Amino acid sequence: MEIHLIVLLQFKPETSPTVQHDVAAGFKALKENCIHPGTQKPYILSMKGVSIEGAQNGISHAFVSSFASFEDRDYFVKSDPAHIELVQNAKGYLDKVLVIDFTNGVLIKKL
Repeated sequence: MEIHLIVLLQFKPETSPTVQHDVAAGFKALKENCIHPGTQKPYILSMKGVSIEGAQNGISHAFVSSFASFEDRDYFVKSDPAHIELVQNAKGYLDKVLVIDFTNGVLIKKL
């Protein structure tokens, strides 16, 4: 069951196009830079990035990551050094970050 994580970014108005490009490139590079602690191989199944000008409510960049399991997604979010480093480096340039996960075919998560 694939788990998908969507990240939407709104950059601060003063953030240069060069910095925006570098942050976006960093997100897309996570597919190769994030290494599973058990297999020592990349574990993100898919990392897609979209940069759109004039998007709704100031959101300009969207990234969709796909993982084979909740465990892989959780490791990425909570522990992966490459992901944590990118988040730390990028957060000073961002006004808003929205993150949502979904699983194919699951409309409502059972509590």
